[in-house]
Amino acid sequence: MSAYFRFMRGEDTWRCPPDGWLVLGLMSGTSVDGLDVAMTRVQATHKGGHARSPESYQWDVKLEAFTTLDYPSELRSSLWGAMELPAEELAALDWHWSRWSGQAVLHWLSECGHPRPHLVSSHGHTVFHRPEHGWTLQLGCGATLHAVLEAPVVHDLRRLDVALGGQGAPLVPLADKLLFGTWDAALNLGGFANVSLDDANGQRVAWDVGPANLLLNHLVKPLGMDMDRDGALAAEGRVDANLLKSWQSLSYHEMAPPKSLGREWLEKEVIPVLASHDRLPVQDVLATAVAYIADMVVQELPAGMGVLVTGGGAFNGTLMEALRQKGKAKRLSWHLPDPSMIHGKEAYVFAWLGLLRWLGMTNTLASVTGAQKASAGGALWGPGPHEVDRSA
Repeated sequence: MSAYFRFMRGEDTWRCPPDGWLVLGLMSGTSVDGLDVAMTRVQATHKGGHARSPESYQWDVKLEAFTTLDYPSELRSSLWGAMELPAEELAALDWHWSRWSGQAVLHWLSECGHPRPHLVSSHGHTVFHRPEHGWTLQLGCGATLHAVLEAPVVHDLRRLDVALGGQGAPLVPLADKLLFGTWDAALNLGGFANVSLDDANGQRVAWDVGPANLLLNHLVKPLGMDMDRDGALAAEGRVDANLLKSWQSLSYHEMAPPKSLGREWLEKEVIPVLASHDRLPVQDVLATAVAYIADMVVQELPAGMGVLVTGGGAFNGTLMEALRQKGKAKRLSWHLPDPSMIHGKEAYVFAWLGLLRWLGMTNTLASVTGAQKASAGGALWGPGPHEVDRSA
C-alpha cells in the first residue's frame, strides 16, 4: 500500500493512487434488516483550495459491489432488544456484532473474488441516540473489525460531533452535496425519513423529518410480518383523520432544525398515540401512517425541487404514490436511482466519509448538525495513510 502515498517536500499531504482507493462501507440500520456492505472505488482530483476541505476536490466514487448480509435470527433479536440489555450483555453484543460482521464480510469478499480494501468504514448499529444529553452509542468495535479484516478501520463517526454540541446526525448530507449534487434535495426513507438540501445561503442543511419504515414495520409485527411489502395492506386502508392529526401534532414537528431522531422517540412519542385508536383495522392504521410520513416530508421541502429518493421505503409503492400525489401542489419530482443505490446509498456514503476521516479531511458539517464547528469525525484503528508511507 505504501506506493500509493507520497510526501511532497515541506508538506504533509497525500496523492490519490492511480486506480483509486478501494473502500468498504458497512451500515446497519435501525430497522435491523441486515448488514449493508458497499465496495467503493474512490478517485480524487484536487481542484484548488484548502487541502483538508473535501469541497476542494472532484470526487469520483463508484459503487463496485453491494450486498446485504442477513443477520442470524439470534443476533437480529439481540440487536432489536439491545436498548434493554444490562451493561455487560451490551458489551458482549458489541463484540459479537463486530466479530460476526468481520467474518461475514471476509466470507463475502472471498466468495465474490473481491480484493481486500485499503480501508473499512463502519457506521455500526445505533442503540442509543441522545444528543440533547451529549451522548450517542453505535455498536461496532473498531479494534475487533481491524483484527478480523486486517485493514485500517474507521468507526464511531458520530460521537465527536455530539461532543462539539451537534446532533451527530444526519452525516450523509455532505455526500448529498458533493456526490449527488445533480438533485436539489435528497430524501432517505429508512427507519426514519430525513431530508437534505441547500439553504438560501448555499449551506447544506438536513434533519430527520419523522418516522418511516420503523413505524410501518412495527404496525405489521402482530401479523407475523417483517414489513408491509410494497405497501399492499396500506393500499387497502383508509386514512383516519383523528389519528393523522394526533401524529402531526407531536411537538417534534414544531422544532426547527438542526434535529435528529432515535428509536427512543418513536417508542415514547409515536407508538403510544395508537392506544386511543386501538379499534382501527390495521389497514387503516397503515394507510394513516403512510399519509403521515408523506405529509411530513412534503411539508419540509421547498416547491419545485427534484428529489433523489433512497432507502427501503423507496420500494413501498403506496408510500411513493402518496408522495407523488401530495407533492403535486408544490411541483415536487421524485427520482429513484438503480436498486443497488436505493439499498446501498448509506453504506456507499459511509465508505466515503470514512475515507475523508482517514485522510484527515472534514466529514461532518456544522451547518447540518448544529455543532460548534465542522469536524473530521471517527476513530481509526490501524495505520493512517501517512503512517503507511513512513513505514516504507
